[in-house]
Amino acid sequence: MRPPVIGIVTSKMFFPGNTLDRYMYVSSGYVEGIARSGGIPVLLPLMERPDAPVRDMAAAVDGIILSGGEDPAPHLYGEQPLPGLGEVDYERDLAELALIKEAVALKKPLLGICRGMQILNVALGGTLLQDIPTQVSGALQHSQKGSRQYGAHTVRLSPGFILDALGQTEVLVNTSHHQAVKEAAPGLRVTGTAPDGVIEAIESDDAMIVGVQWHPERMWAHDDRMLRIAKAFVEKVIKSKGDCP
Repeated sequence: MRPPVIGIVTSKMFFPGNTLDRYMYVSSGYVEGIARSGGIPVLLPLMERPDAPVRDMAAAVDGIILSGGEDPAPHLYGEQPLPGLGEVDYERDLAELALIKEAVALKKPLLGICRGMQILNVALGGTLLQDIPTQVSGALQHSQKGSRQYGAHTVRLSPGFILDALGQTEVLVNTSHHQAVKEAAPGLRVTGTAPDGVIEAIESDDAMIVGVQWHPERMWAHDDRMLRIAKAFVEKVIKSKGDCP
């Protein structure tokens, strides 16, 4: 049996000096972590065209990682934009919402990281804090000033997929965000919180949908404990394939 194929959603950008072509890219951390964990990493392009083969893309992989990036558009979860809202890429929102819909229908395991966790929550009917510093009294610094490959604050974990993967109830994580889940979507429960109450992990009871607010892919090059998240996700994908009729 071949190793599981893990699709990693890309971002789009213009390179300096080129405003004509947009390029699709993803941090090498995602790719290397999946490869080290026994999976086959492939990049999934963001395609917002109505005729994009989104269902075929979801069907072609065994599991999907939703990567970090810009703020989801607030009207997608029923809010008006607040002053602290950052840059929004609505085309990416539409592309990822379509991909998540197809992945859920096809029962593909999903792992959302940072923005990936947020768009997962929005896709399933949850809401977001648009800007932690202006909406959370007594908030910690959630966009660390030092090296983002290392931890900055702790997260308290409750029973579930992430706790099982990391093996301890309190972990030190890096932090690079100003938004977070406000209300978890129906069918998802909160399994990780920062000391200031900001939600740091969500998951479904069957762990087919998991999200973390920090960036383990920046840490797992030197932190074997954080690499366990990638390994546990690959193992979940293998098991989900075995459970399929």
